[in-house]
Parts: sequence; structure tokens; C-alpha cells
Amino acid sequence: MQWTRTGTTCCAALLLVGQFACTSTPTQGLLKPPDAVEKSHAVAVTPNLLAATSWTAFAIDGVAEVLSPKPRLRWDLSQRFSGTGGCNAFGGASVVGLDSLRLGPLAATGKACVTLPGAQEDMFFRALELTRKARLEGEQLVFLDASGKPLLRFLPGN
Repeated sequence: MQWTRTGTTCCAALLLVGQFACTSTPTQGLLKPPDAVEKSHAVAVTPNLLAATSWTAFAIDGVAEVLSPKPRLRWDLSQRFSGTGGCNAFGGASVVGLDSLRLGPLAATGKACVTLPGAQEDMFFRALELTRKARLEGEQLVFLDASGKPLLRFLPGN
């Protein structure tokens, strides 16, 4: 949590004059949004870390307005996953290595959804195909391409 400069200055001044109790009000506007977690707190993903976990997408290719039904992903075993892109169910295998993640090939149902090319589900499946790395940033699971660009961001749960 971050504090106002006024509160910090007040506390410092009180300490200088021998007063040891002070309070400050948190600054609401300075709290970080879910996608602003510092990379220094990132943890590499391992097969055991992913096994039996469920994730819901909240950002696809930098767009943080994921519409419902949101894409979901579940690791059934350490190297098998399944989910939904919002309309079609899918599944596949993953290869998790030191600082690497490869997904696929994906097998998906072929429902006749109201999904136009470039729509959310298409973007989600494409991002899965381009994923080459993954990391945990706080409680977020982040998939990245080969250059390190974030492609997908997930929060725990289904």
C-alpha cells in the first residue's frame, strides 16, 4: 500500500520532535491495478505449480476488457490442460520447461458461434498458440510470446 507524501512528511516531522505515534491515510489513486504488478515479484512457472489449477482470462493481447463468457483454462495434470474460449471448449498438451511454455496442438469443438474473425475467442486461441513463456506475477498467470510481450493475463478461479 502506498501512502501520501503529506502523511509521510508529517510522520517524519513528528519523529524529529520526539513524537512516536502517527497515522496516515492511504492514497486511493496510487494503488496499482491488477495488471501493474512489478516484474521483480514474478515467479517462473513449473509443471507442479500449474497442476490442478483453474484460471480466468482478464486481458488478451493488452486489451483488459474481456467480455463474458470469459475464456477459462484449467490444468488437469501438470502437462494437460482444457478450457473454453468463451464459446468452444478446447484441450491440449503443454510442455513446461525452465523459462518456457509451449501449448498445443489445441483440439477445439467447432460450434457455430457468433464469432467473427478477430473476435475475442479467435484472439484468445491465437495468443495460446503464440505463447512461449509463462510467469506468476502476484496472483496473476501471465503468458508471453518469444520476445517477452504479454499475450494473456489470468486470475485464479473459474
